[in-house]
Amino acid sequence: MIMRNRLWRSLLASSTIATAFACAAMQAPPASASIAPSLALDQSAGTAAGSTVALGMDVKFNPSSGDSPKDLTVSLPSGLLSNAALDGGACLTMHPTAPVPACQLASGTATASGFGLLSFSGPVTLDLVAPPKPGDLAGVAIFLSFLDNTSELGSPGDVTVRPPSSPGGVGLNIAFADIPDTFEAVPVAVDELDTTFSGLRMPSSCPSTPAQVTVSGDSYSDATVRSTAAPLQVTGCSALPFAPKFSVAATKDSGDDGVKVATDITQAAGQATSRSVALALPSAVLAPDVTAVLSGGILCTSPTLGSCKSIGSASATSPLYPKALTGRAYLTGSLTAPAITIAFGPPFALTLKGAVDLATNTTTFTGLPDIPLGDLRVTLAGGRNAVFVTSCKTSSGTATSTQTTQNGDRTVTESARFSVSGCKASPGGSGGSGGSGGSGRSHSGAAGARGAKLKAALTGLARGKPRLAFVLTAGAQSGKLRAFTITLPRGLRFVAHRVHRRLSIDGLVLGGAKVKALTLRHGRLTITLRKAVSDVKIAFGTGGLRETPSLKHSVRVHRIKSLKLTVSANTIAGKAIVVTTLISQPG
Repeated sequence: MIMRNRLWRSLLASSTIATAFACAAMQAPPASASIAPSLALDQSAGTAAGSTVALGMDVKFNPSSGDSPKDLTVSLPSGLLSNAALDGGACLTMHPTAPVPACQLASGTATASGFGLLSFSGPVTLDLVAPPKPGDLAGVAIFLSFLDNTSELGSPGDVTVRPPSSPGGVGLNIAFADIPDTFEAVPVAVDELDTTFSGLRMPSSCPSTPAQVTVSGDSYSDATVRSTAAPLQVTGCSALPFAPKFSVAATKDSGDDGVKVATDITQAAGQATSRSVALALPSAVLAPDVTAVLSGGILCTSPTLGSCKSIGSASATSPLYPKALTGRAYLTGSLTAPAITIAFGPPFALTLKGAVDLATNTTTFTGLPDIPLGDLRVTLAGGRNAVFVTSCKTSSGTATSTQTTQNGDRTVTESARFSVSGCKASPGGSGGSGGSGGSGRSHSGAAGARGAKLKAALTGLARGKPRLAFVLTAGAQSGKLRAFTITLPRGLRFVAHRVHRRLSIDGLVLGGAKVKALTLRHGRLTITLRKAVSDVKIAFGTGGLRETPSLKHSVRVHRIKSLKLTVSANTIAGKAIVVTTLISQPG
């Protein structure tokens, strides 16, 4: 270890000792030189889940003669977290040359030797300092006091957040690199680091097989990484309070049916964290905008590709970090299995993925990290990238948030009543002209169809991969939809096959309804619903439709300006509705 000159001059004051060190330095290290680290935890101060406790960590390196530790990483299991908000966050902005009491994470004793010829111990502190590298969560500096001198040992360690895919899941790593092994040509080695962390937050999960605190490292004579671990005992998970609060706010666009939706989950300090969250929105108030998904180009495979369009934002606060964390929301996956993905940037470079169930209008996030959050707010944008629309026929409803603890022993459902601001006060009022580009002009047919709407988008024709999406809304006086028949524009046909004797169409997705039966006759597809609904969202992805070569060519050379889609429906009131729309500028 490197220490300041005054410290080592005290150690080397005796010429006899200095000579002994010099002789030892001339000896070549044996070929088998290495380290054999061991770890012991002291949890006598407490094991209660979610509590802030003192945790002892005694690391012995057991270096063979002629060797010394070089790189060292301490991996804390998921949920075992240090407080990065010490001194209101001021510790993360400085790198002091001496310990700062307000920034102290741990204290203890370090023992070093000169290859067995001299052994000495001194008190050490581990202090929270500024992140050494971009993307680090923080830094940890080790200060040693000896003979009235205090010096920093080497460079600060990097504190980083492990991704969910890493062994042990999301957690903290503290990594020290290139630990010095000489001072003024005199070889020294660290034998032991025995410290007690004074303020670690315990996990809120009590697994039957305890999670492990892991220490790994190599040495100057052997690059092989050797690891050791000790089990972390966690108790009393069922005693943790768990009372998350949930609220929703929605604002309709002024010029169309798109809606900005903000969900907010808050929790008091000291509560259990959530392993999963399911958010359900009333489809009669807020419906998934299937048309926008197709015509707006907001559906992508992964936000890491760089070409995804953001559909909103996210922010989170934690009592263990002084700044709010920010991220972006994306619509990922496929038409048949969409998901809302929230990507947070460094220093918490985490991605949360919520599977979307169009039939129930529910988004479910699973595998959430064990990080206490005071507030988690997700805002899905309105405008061109809106993923929700409203007809304003029903402008108020109740959303629910169902959350399960990290330990999996409790589930809490919170309800939130909300109203969509921006809707007209008159019942049955229209919310506008349609969510995103590609909507056509709607025309109603038979008697009793007053107020019925059909909004559609048709894309992919020029590439030979046609995709169709539309929203069918029954008129205020027509009653709910029971079944409907789709007549495609000329040049398009459905591609159907049978699965277990039942008709099936690839890429067919319904939002806000479930299919009871499909019937295809003379090119027209009839969909019978299990339960009557006021409106229904339909999407046919790639593979469900096929176009003629002439239609593909005509669209590619911009010869066709619009295509007509017709949908006829039957309602539970016994009325027939025929609605057509001209889809302008199909692509």
